Amino acid sequence: MYFAAAEALTNVTKHSGASRAWVRLRHRAGVLSLTVGDDGHGGARRDAGTGLRGIENRLSAFDGSLTVSSPPCGPTELIMELPCA
Repeated sequence: MYFAAAEALTNVTKHSGASRAWVRLRHRAGVLSLTVGDDGHGGARRDAGTGLRGIENRLSAFDGSLTVSSPPCGPTELIMELPCA
């Protein structure tokens, strides 16, 4: 989860044009959930480069998932989840 969060924050810095970003972490019902969001211009897509696919691949190695919400004009939120035993 650390490396997925680091990649997500790097993407905010490099691509979003955001003035703010946020990170929310919670553990509930055996699932660790991390949300990274920003107030940038939106439009993040899995097929637009390797950044989001790399995050998704890292998480999937541990049966995790990535949900992307990034409408045009923002905001962008990445929700990353990992099951915890």
